[in-house]
Amino acid sequence: MVSAGEAIEAITGYPASDLIEHRVRSYDSLVYPSDLEVLKCVVAGALERGDPYSVEYRIQHADGSMRWVQGHGRGVVDDQQIVTGIEGVIFDITGRKQTEERLAHLALHDPLTDLPNRSLFQELLTVAVAHAGRTGSCGAVLYIDLDDFKLINDTFGHAIGDELLVEVADRLRGAVRSDDVVARQGGDEFLILMHGPDAGNDPEAIEVAAGTLAAKLRAALAQRYEIAGTELYVTASLGASLYPADGDTTVTLLKHADIALYAAKDAGRDGYRTYRRPDRDPGQELALASRLRQAERRGELVLHYQPMVELATSCVIGAEALIRWQHPEQGLLAPARFLAVAERTGLIRPMTDWVLEQACVQVRRWCDQDLDLYASVNLPPALWHPASLRRVLATIEAHGLSPDRIMIEITEQSAMTEAAELHQVLAALGNRGLRLAIDDFGTGYSSLGRLRQLRVHTLKIDRSFISDLPSDRDACVLVETMITRSQRLGLQCLADGIETEAQLQFLLNLGCPLGQGYLFSRPLATSDFATLIGADQQAA
Repeated sequence: MVSAGEAIEAITGYPASDLIEHRVRSYDSLVYPSDLEVLKCVVAGALERGDPYSVEYRIQHADGSMRWVQGHGRGVVDDQQIVTGIEGVIFDITGRKQTEERLAHLALHDPLTDLPNRSLFQELLTVAVAHAGRTGSCGAVLYIDLDDFKLINDTFGHAIGDELLVEVADRLRGAVRSDDVVARQGGDEFLILMHGPDAGNDPEAIEVAAGTLAAKLRAALAQRYEIAGTELYVTASLGASLYPADGDTTVTLLKHADIALYAAKDAGRDGYRTYRRPDRDPGQELALASRLRQAERRGELVLHYQPMVELATSCVIGAEALIRWQHPEQGLLAPARFLAVAERTGLIRPMTDWVLEQACVQVRRWCDQDLDLYASVNLPPALWHPASLRRVLATIEAHGLSPDRIMIEITEQSAMTEAAELHQVLAALGNRGLRLAIDDFGTGYSSLGRLRQLRVHTLKIDRSFISDLPSDRDACVLVETMITRSQRLGLQCLADGIETEAQLQFLLNLGCPLGQGYLFSRPLATSDFATLIGADQQAA
């Protein structure tokens, strides 16, 4: 005997008697074909063995809509332990399923544009690269950045800026093929995954295809925008990396596309570049290394100092010591031009020792002038070990300085090194007063609690987050979270790369105590820094 309650009518839209007697349709015919086999399997188990079951599946309502239901049941067993039927209930769980689907969608999509977010893009790119490896296909990653978008936000407000981003997202969708992926990286940056043909690994062909798509995207974005009665025009800079030619991992491809993007920006913006591997001439590198070995003896190495200030008062409280090379033919070289060579040739240790030595000499002079200043020195990852730290403390004390007059900066990735002896040395140095700072904070994967255990004194928020303040909402939330959590753990925050009054005001409102950047001063030669300090002392 088959029976059903009246509630089945609300769930299916059909009278229970019609379903039981198959007057209109059978209940099984309402179940989605892809779910029917699963339902039949669990019901068969209940009929054969009396098993209890719980199963979720979809049915088609009489009005044509799809409903999710959850069925619970069990086999009915008589006195002889023979299964004579099934009894159970079904519930309409459509609302719950829709909520779950919305939450899953929000976790992987940008709430403003509804594009895939960076996390989903990375997953899709990982799949695409793996597929390319199996099939011998290829593809491209395009990184897009709107030119001068901050100016639009500052001039017309964030509401107009947000509407512009939505329109930009729609134009990007319309310019790509249906199987390509458009994602929002964050702020005014977007990503595109362009799939190449299977079994068509032709680097030249995919480069041409990426260039064609880039031209199409730029043309679409350059058309006039009409938003809330405001006429706007924007341009974009684009960079691309190709796979597998430029990398076979998600991280590498995104990094190389980012490098290409900045090459486009450096060339004047409103342009497009593909990634080009740097040509490293072994002969030139050897010559550079040889000259670098003699640079200290010849007095060609110099230190510049970038002030670190108290944001509330703009008073200088210290300075970051930054090495420069006064090359006799090429002029003043920034570290990016020679540090990689120093690391590869083993020169990084004596060079770091020289920087620390000169910084201590300078701090000693400040102390003799009754200036309450300290200097920070970068410690390369290669020197992040107990012996180097002990040598640092010995150098500081050899100059008659209190350990808190020098702050050692290490990268966030270095701070995560697992070494029991290292932690013991850090604890001992921390007890002696040596300051430890995490440089480029926010770019790695460290835990604030872990950093607190390492006796970290200061967190330097990476300039990549500060540069997007206050126009980028994601950057605002991230920076606010970093400052708030660090304060709760008793860690001091220093914002790096402050360049505008708007950024300064935003950080002040969040209670960030320290900062550095071009708004206050570029790195200065020793004499220029002395002049700045003199003016600062007079102002105080």
